[in-house]
Order: sequence, then structure tokens, then C-alpha cells
Amino acid sequence: MISSRSTAHITLFLTAMMLLQSADSFLQPQARSPISIAPTKQQQQQHRYMTNNDDDDDYIDEDSLGDWRSFRMNLANSATSTSSSSSIDGIDLSDDSSPPSTAITSEESSSSSTTSTSTKERPKSVSKQNEQLLSAQNSALAEEYINGVWAHESSIPEVGGLVCRMPLESEIYRGSPESFMYQKLQTFLDSDDYDRTEDVTTRQQQGRSSRSSSSSTTSQSMSFSALAAKTVFWYRGAEKLLKKEILQIMSTANANGRIDPSDLDEESLELLQLYMDHQSTWQEVCLVTEMSNEGKGGSKTITINRPMAFKLSKSMARLVLMGALQASENDSTNFVRKERDGGETQNLVKFLGAFENQCAVYVGGPDDMDKPAVLVHGIADLPGAVEISRGTGIYQGGLEAAIDGVLSGKYKPLDFRFFVGHTRYAKGQLEDAVTKGKYQPIACSRPLVLKQCIQLPKPLWHEVLEFCGGELKEISKLELTKREDL
Repeated sequence: MISSRSTAHITLFLTAMMLLQSADSFLQPQARSPISIAPTKQQQQQHRYMTNNDDDDDYIDEDSLGDWRSFRMNLANSATSTSSSSSIDGIDLSDDSSPPSTAITSEESSSSSTTSTSTKERPKSVSKQNEQLLSAQNSALAEEYINGVWAHESSIPEVGGLVCRMPLESEIYRGSPESFMYQKLQTFLDSDDYDRTEDVTTRQQQGRSSRSSSSSTTSQSMSFSALAAKTVFWYRGAEKLLKKEILQIMSTANANGRIDPSDLDEESLELLQLYMDHQSTWQEVCLVTEMSNEGKGGSKTITINRPMAFKLSKSMARLVLMGALQASENDSTNFVRKERDGGETQNLVKFLGAFENQCAVYVGGPDDMDKPAVLVHGIADLPGAVEISRGTGIYQGGLEAAIDGVLSGKYKPLDFRFFVGHTRYAKGQLEDAVTKGKYQPIACSRPLVLKQCIQLPKPLWHEVLEFCGGELKEISKLELTKREDL
């Protein structure tokens, strides 16, 4: 059911949409500063079983797990990407180093179908420029990053891991079978309206042409493989369907260029809701800091790739220390804004002295933005700091010690990250967003969480997905084709 408030938002949104010159520009992400292949029905059933089985409430002794993060690192470093088929609907998906192939009939395909497996090691580096920037900001973390960074996709969110916002095309493709857009996409991919060879042929040509280009271009170009072909097949199909649906919605505008949401059917309203939500969370990379404990409570994430400020003014320093609300003189917190004589507090002066010229402040999420910022770092022995989950090496808190440490020269300002706000989920809400293809859980090493996202040459979202390899890497490359600022 669409609320009146949502209807008003949709009305404004549709009016602005009519000013755009084409559906192509409509589908581009808004300018900002700065999936794996869809699961089969059997895999979906397994995932539902994993998230709803009777053992969810059983207690697990963390000490019995051993050094599980080292195990995950070794797993990620030794894992390979595989594809289970060499053709789709008569399209040859063999490596493009082989001679060009021609389409075959379905009869020939069924009689000569084979299963091939291509293996590729996960990348050890995805951006030398990012590594150089990290070295200039935090040499110790850079060494840890270069010698042991890893990431791989996971089936469920976990504290200390990430959840990455997936593209709208992916969300629709991997979405709920009850979704109108999911059903439309499946029908479209199977229909004669979608040329099955067009996008795969284009992808193959791109892969071949990259071999004759410069090394810098080659590193950014899309490789051609069975996995890449499968990905581009459904991704381009979803992209075309979105354009088609948007044009249909735009055609309902009146003479004044306005669209009345009440005139739209339920399917069109679903698409607009998906689009607006996607725009507000585009390419988020979120650190999971809380998960439901034994089936109780909700979850919390902090968005780590939305820079807010690189230096501190007095007003920004107050926001970070105290939040947006004016503190009263009866506040129990140590960080009150004003003393009785009206002067700045000693803590504010110390904070500005430590971080005024260099401070990494981020928008962590829409909830509790009026509260003091959350301090995140990787310093285990910082007084007052608490590890967010055992073995992660990621810590929260210890602000007073951080200020003193920076002033004394023991630490550098960019050893710390400040996050204003967070995103809180009701019980099961984050897991539901994962099941519907909105977010992809990713387990990773701590440098990907702790590194700064200040004018990264390669955005963190792309960096993380490319470290995962496989289809996530292919999706990252497809999304890069939409960007003109990189």
C-alpha cells in the first residue's frame, strides 16, 4: 500500500523525470562525491533453510571455532571462479582466445553439450593507485593490505563483515519471485524481444579488442569468459527492460508533463519504489556492527564510503563530539559544548588541536545522526576501545585516548575514522534485504574496512567487488561503463 507521503514523493520524482532528455540519462546514478549468478530454485531453498532452520538459536562457543578468520583468508586466497557451462542458448561461451564460433541449433547443442570449468585465482591487487594512496595515509595498514588483503562473498551478513548495495539490474534479477519486475525480467530474457546474441557478441569483441590496447586500458577492460557472458546476458537484459518500463511510465504524462501516481498500476509503482530506494543507497559499502543475538533484536550497519568532511571547523567538531543537539549543562557526558562562562570546552579545543587540519568524517547512515559520531579504528591497545567482534581487529571508541595520542604524535589523524549516524534494521530486515538481492554480504580482511575513502582513484565499492572475483567482479566492470568520472 502506498502512503500519501510516498505518493507525494513519487509525484515530485515523476515531474523531475519528465525533464530528462532520455531514458538513458534517467537510469544513470546521481553524481556523488566520490552477483554472483542468480541462485537456482534449489539454492534459494537452501538459503531459506539456512536462515530459518531450527538450529538458529543454538549457542556456539566462539573459542571452539579456532582462528576462523585465518581460515577464511586462506579460503579466499585459494578459491577459484568456475563456470559450469560452455554455452547458453546456442551461444559459444568458450574463451575468446579460441577461433570464433558460430551459433548452433538447439538439437546440435543438446547432442554435443559439454561441461567446462575455467578457474581463475582471486586478484591480489585491483588498484596500484589505491595502494599508493593508502601507503601515504597509513603505512602500517598499507603493508597489511598489500601482504594479505582478501574478500569473498558470503551467504549471510556477519559482524565485522560488509554488505554492499547491488545495482538495480542485479536486485531485479536476484529478487523475490513474487516481485513484478522479477517476473517480467525472466519473461523478457526468454522472449524473442531480447536478442540473445547481441550483448554476448559485443562483449566478445570488447574482450578481443582489449588485447591490442595499452596495458592500462587492458586492466580496466572486461574479460570475456563463460561467466562474463552469463553476467552480461542478464545484466543487459535487465537494463533494457528498465528502459522499456521507464519509457512506458513517461508516456502517461499529461500535457503539462506531469504524471499522476494514482494513474499508475501496481507494477509501475513497484519499479519507482525500487528506483528511488536504489538512488538513495547507490553503491553503499556498509560495515556490519551488530546482528541479532540469538534471534533477538535487530541489526546495525555503518556506511563507510560516504565522505562528509576532510577537515574540521568548530561547528563540525561539535557535531562529531556531541551530535546535532545542544547539550545541557546537566548532561552526564564529558563532551559538553559550553562551559558556564560561555567559552569553548577544553575537550573541544583539544579535539580541534588534534584533528582540525586532517580528519576523516563520514555519513554513516540516516539513523541517529543527531548523536555523537562513532569512532572506528584498528588500534587494539587504545584505552576505551572495544572490538566489534572477537578476531576482527576492528575497534570502536577510545576517543579521549585517540585525541591524546594524536597530540603526542603517537598516532596520526588518519588512523581514525568518524561516522555520523548509522542504519538500524528491525529483526530479520537486513537478512530479508540480502535474500531479495538488495545487498550482498562479503567477508573481508580488516584493511578494506579501516582504510580511508578519501578521493580513491578506484571507488571502494568496485575495489571490494573486484577482490571477490567471479561474477561480482564482472558486475563491477559493467557498472564502470556507466561512469564518466573515472
